[in-house]
Amino acid sequence: MDYGIAFKIVNVLVLPSWIIMFFFPKFSWRNHIVYAIALLLGLIYAYFLFSSIDDIDFQAFTELEGLMAMFSSDKAVLTGWVHYLVFDMLVGNWVLNNSQKHEIKHYFIIPCLLFCFMLGPVGYVLYSIIKLVKVKSLKD
Repeated sequence: MDYGIAFKIVNVLVLPSWIIMFFFPKFSWRNHIVYAIALLLGLIYAYFLFSSIDDIDFQAFTELEGLMAMFSSDKAVLTGWVHYLVFDMLVGNWVLNNSQKHEIKHYFIIPCLLFCFMLGPVGYVLYSIIKLVKVKSLKD
């Protein structure tokens, strides 16, 4: 398998979810599309993971050097990347759902989604700050 091509494919697969979250946040099928793409990527992740299960040294997770050695192959890096793609997308979708529940304007959420897309946890932290400010301002 050409892991470079697989990398391009998984990167393209997440784009519809992000486009919908950015530009069509109230689209009625948004959650279904995001979860379907997450499921597809989850299956791809499981395939990569379980096709190399014999090569995984679970003891390696306990030390940085072991973890670095584990991610020395293209397949391992791609597997880790798919992991990031799925979780960042799901966190972005959660941020969007939660912001709608708390009636936070979408233009405040766009930067959060951008950060979720590019730097996962930073988007979550930014959203948490925005939500905290919004909830605090409602109490005052």
